[in-house]
Amino acid sequence: MRNSAPLIVLVCCVLAGCWQTATRPYRNVMSLQPFAAGMVTTTDRDGRVAHYSLRKIERGRYRVMQMGRGQDFGQGFEAGFFLLPGAPSNVLVLQMAALNFHTGDDNLRYYGLLVVKGPNSAEEIDPDCGKDARTALLRAHYPQGACAFADRGSLEKALLALWKSGRKPDYSLSLEPAIGSPK
Repeated sequence: MRNSAPLIVLVCCVLAGCWQTATRPYRNVMSLQPFAAGMVTTTDRDGRVAHYSLRKIERGRYRVMQMGRGQDFGQGFEAGFFLLPGAPSNVLVLQMAALNFHTGDDNLRYYGLLVVKGPNSAEEIDPDCGKDARTALLRAHYPQGACAFADRGSLEKALLALWKSGRKPDYSLSLEPAIGSPK
């Protein structure tokens, strides 16, 4: 797992319908660092490709920055990865916070699943509140169309149910480690 490497794009997560918290349920938990720094290529279900840079930062987190041309160039996220109780060890909780906002306690955190498939590949599942709420047996409130979780336990329970539902991934990810990065 430690040598596995791929990462995410979180364009979907900033859209309405995502799963989020205004609290920091993983505040005192060190993020896993299963990937080297490098360039990430993502492909969505429709075959659209995007490119991101991935850099390790403090507390085991990563900085993910949009590299392709277009309106999202330079936009980014702080990302963390955590074990999901009850899931296989290659299925991780994906937590993201947009970098264009301050990163204090009141900055929204967005959640999904990252499924590590190999040393340089993964799949990302971005839950949608309206589509996945029934499957995940959500007990969350729904401000402005998003599923908001009050605590880590309810978030993890919903993510585990989503994993077990067999929902198809939204993105395929591949990582090209930076030259000199340990593999």
